[in-house]
Amino acid sequence: MAFAPPSFTVTAVDERPTRATNDGLDAEVEQLQQLILEEPRERTHRFALVRALIDAGELEQALTAAQAWREIDAYNLVVVRLIGDIQTELGDAKQALRTYSAVTELLSEDPEAQRALATVLKAQGDLDNALARLQVATKLRPEDQRLSFELADVELRRGDLEQAAARFEAIVVDDSASEQLRHPAKQRLAQVYAGFRRDATTEAQRQAWTAKIDALALDGGSQNDIKVYLTWDTDRTDVDLWVINPKGEKVFYSHRKGAFGGTLYGDVTSGYGPESFTASTAKAGTYAVEVNYYGSGGAMKEARGEVLVVVNEGRADEQQHTFAYVLPKPGDSVRVAKIEVK
Repeated sequence: MAFAPPSFTVTAVDERPTRATNDGLDAEVEQLQQLILEEPRERTHRFALVRALIDAGELEQALTAAQAWREIDAYNLVVVRLIGDIQTELGDAKQALRTYSAVTELLSEDPEAQRALATVLKAQGDLDNALARLQVATKLRPEDQRLSFELADVELRRGDLEQAAARFEAIVVDDSASEQLRHPAKQRLAQVYAGFRRDATTEAQRQAWTAKIDALALDGGSQNDIKVYLTWDTDRTDVDLWVINPKGEKVFYSHRKGAFGGTLYGDVTSGYGPESFTASTAKAGTYAVEVNYYGSGGAMKEARGEVLVVVNEGRADEQQHTFAYVLPKPGDSVRVAKIEVK
């Protein structure tokens, strides 16, 4: 008896955590405003006030508070991004983009600022300008292979396959790159090679690409039912990928292999990621994909980035789905997507 292959339906869930009600908002705002009067240049108070107003849905007040902060702290990347976020939520996408772009004008020699803008542009689907920002970032910090990985990812999504493959290959053979980065680079490179193999016109060409895939000696293989990648845009930050399988079992950094065979690769605690999850043979039911903001040692107090979900990886019917997320503070988590397997 022949069994039909599984079918996959990938659906977006949320981009950011649900806002919790705050019955003590007025008192909290009043207290923070007093602290700001006493210490007007203390960023912690300013950030807490803007976040409290955003979480309460008081976006106009949050914008006013953020703009007042920026008047005395113009070169602060955090407040500029907050203003852009609020403008986006208020529906003023054009003004938000101008605000985000000001980051790179203020900090033109800062690769972190360039990368932060690239993340926003990717989330908006503007891959051309995201590519340009990442190209600047890699020139400013050419030794950072994590930036090279991000650049290769955008090139891959734009269809610049040969250029993306060359960058991933450079990471794979770079002995100075950590295995936490080399492994996902191998995974992405295998996807590119598999695409070249599908497009090959002769058996000899197909065998050559198969040999290149095999030479990567990739844990988890290059043909899988489900592959999930997590990246984030802030250095010195710990963001975790959680995948809950149809059994209700959570696969994450302290439980890396699930009963159904899904495996987590990488637990990056002080960088941009990436982390990944692989299920070579998915079980029927729902896989939930979540992101958790564990903590930060950097200047940025929020975490944002992307989750890439790949189904039927390495096969003719491979599909890729990208989901942006924003986590305002450590301890936050959000379910970004679900994968229905039938």
